[in-house]
Amino acid sequence: MSLSNNATLINKILNDYQKGKKLESINQLDKIVKKFPKDSVARYNLALMQSENGKIKEAINNYKKVAKNDHKNWRSRFNLYLIYIEQKEFTEALELIEEVLLIKNNYQPVLRDKALVLVNLKKPDKALPIIEKSLKQNSKDYIALNVLGIIYIELNQLNEAKEIFKEAIKINKNY
Repeated sequence: MSLSNNATLINKILNDYQKGKKLESINQLDKIVKKFPKDSVARYNLALMQSENGKIKEAINNYKKVAKNDHKNWRSRFNLYLIYIEQKEFTEALELIEEVLLIKNNYQPVLRDKALVLVNLKKPDKALPIIEKSLKQNSKDYIALNVLGIIYIELNQLNEAKEIFKEAIKINKNY
């Protein structure tokens, strides 16, 4: 099987996955990755599937391999740091966030996440200018506004936090 045939097969597997053939698709993609360990596209999609299906250790392993083999693949680092945030491994998340920002300079969602991680690392004073920078790019990002509110709480600026939370609720009442 050639790499060009891989692309066609991977697309078929992704379609099958979206049609509900999840376990079968994961197994097929895993076989491709074992046969072509440097195929970053296959490995990245396998990691996505694994993550969505609770195979977190496997997903982490595959995201790390993609990041190692493809230095410009920011998405693998992005998804990996989201896992670390969920696992409350904030130091590891911050390292990956910095790597993503080297590839995608000032990328708004990553700036927002960096501020969140810094708050969780008990560094709200460092988080504040970063979330402000994020909000300059997207003032309607209710998640970023929520992070700003949390920062204000940590800085004991409760009235400011209350106003920011109200603003976020106006943008998305379900959040």
